[in-house]
Amino acid sequence: MTLYDYITITFISVGAVIMLLSANRTKRILNMLPTNKLRGKWRGLSISMFVFFIGYLFVVLLVILGRSELLEFLSGIIFLLGSHFVFVVVSSGLDSFKKIKEINQNLSDTELKNKELERFAYVTSHDLKAPLRGIYSLASFIKADLEDGQTEEVQDHLNTLLKQVERLENLINGILHYSKIGKITVEAINLNLLVHEEYEKYQNLNNVKLEIQGTLPTINGDKTQISQLISNLLNNAIEYNDKKLCQITISSEEKPNFYEISFEDNGPGIPSKYHEKIFEVFQTLAHKDIHESTGIGLSIVKKIMDKHEGEVKVESDGKLGTKFIIVCSKKLK
Repeated sequence: MTLYDYITITFISVGAVIMLLSANRTKRILNMLPTNKLRGKWRGLSISMFVFFIGYLFVVLLVILGRSELLEFLSGIIFLLGSHFVFVVVSSGLDSFKKIKEINQNLSDTELKNKELERFAYVTSHDLKAPLRGIYSLASFIKADLEDGQTEEVQDHLNTLLKQVERLENLINGILHYSKIGKITVEAINLNLLVHEEYEKYQNLNNVKLEIQGTLPTINGDKTQISQLISNLLNNAIEYNDKKLCQITISSEEKPNFYEISFEDNGPGIPSKYHEKIFEVFQTLAHKDIHESTGIGLSIVKKIMDKHEGEVKVESDGKLGTKFIIVCSKKLK
């Protein structure tokens, strides 16, 4: 054997040891992978590495025996297997990274939902306690008046108590509506028909006028949820309008990847500092003595748009009129 043969044997032997160590290291990876499919791919890699190890030993043996013709043939096979091995490594690594990214995204979403749930529970408990405290106080007043034989104010107290009970019921119903917004069933929705269906509920009001500019598009989404969204926006525009004639204008604009649907009214407007707050649960700008509201309508609108991979925006100078813009993705499937 020549010096060249000894050097070749050394390189091949070191390569064999490295391949054997790599095959052993894949066992650690197998224990960390989240799915059987990924574990199967990496187990296949481990087997391939062991086959390479055996192949390297054969090459060393052929070099020692001087069988150059078999060496060339075996080298060709090893080269072919090596190319396939690199492809499998890249493919397995890519699938693993995708799965890890998906898991990390799910963890982030879960953390975000937990924070949202924690805040929702806090706000809900706070808002539910208010009417309960009112009911307790009024019941105490009624009890004290009856014990003292003073019945003059009992009727007023009872009427106020009933209003508090009604408010509590509305809050609970609002919570139920908000919590029921879950997975969506996507279908084609003709917004022209849906808007007219929702507006029929208000056609007996002489002080409300609806105008649809142009033709509204057909979008993809959950019909029940989009119907609820339109109903909430129309009701919001009508309930808080301070003009003799409530004017609501609905229009649309098509963009390359989405539609913008605008709901514009001539109401009092919303100051810019409240443009984010109005979409939070149980947040309302109107005084409860003027408008009895749960403050959950716009938070439902936002949650529905989040489920539809879109968004809701508000434009208003806080003096005259408000425009809510619904951004609907064309790629929703």
